[in-house]
Amino acid sequence: MYKNELEIDVGRCLKALIKKKKFIALIGILFFIVGIGFTLDVGVDMYTANATVYAQADGTFTDAANAVTAMNAYLDVAKSYRVCQRAALIVGRSDIAATDVQDAVSVYTSGTKSTSSSATTNFMNSSATIITFSATTADPAISMEMADAMAESYATEMESILSSDAVKTLDSAVTYNKTRDAQLEAWKNRVMAALVGIVLACLVVVACEIFDSKVRTVREATIRENIPVLGIIPDYKE
Repeated sequence: MYKNELEIDVGRCLKALIKKKKFIALIGILFFIVGIGFTLDVGVDMYTANATVYAQADGTFTDAANAVTAMNAYLDVAKSYRVCQRAALIVGRSDIAATDVQDAVSVYTSGTKSTSSSATTNFMNSSATIITFSATTADPAISMEMADAMAESYATEMESILSSDAVKTLDSAVTYNKTRDAQLEAWKNRVMAALVGIVLACLVVVACEIFDSKVRTVREATIRENIPVLGIIPDYKE
């Protein structure tokens, strides 16, 4: 008994996709509607503001190198509960606690944590280590206040640790950036859902076409020309 092997005819698959375009479009629309249902609560826009502090001690080379080393060594202090608690008090809002500040603020530095031996090399390339406090909230004004408060709180904490004013504010948060557009993100997710639906519909159509056992061509009827052809009945058109 002869049996056709699985054979993918790209042209036939493309014709099937064109023929089933309404079905594919319908599935895409259904997935788009489902995407809208899942993104009805789009959330809120998020705004980020940045404030920076730096370490630069006036005086000898050793004093300056020690100031840079201190900034690197005490980098973990930047998001400590104590610093965040002081920042919350500086902001002065009853609805903002230390934990809220910790969750909203990210800290990064222009340098990396280094040992005392490598601090001198780092200082030779740059006489200051800059730490940036990046605050992200749903209110741009609060983001700026929080970033400034963190910079001030950290400078105060470092002053008590080092017994010097080596850590100073470099830039205050005078502006902000919109880092999350809730509506735009929701529409992207809806379009993505529609695309997923279209892709799945296309895969279903192609799979059905590939595994369809109907005989459409002479090659399929002769099991890839393994059976001799006795005759062909042509199409008759009036």
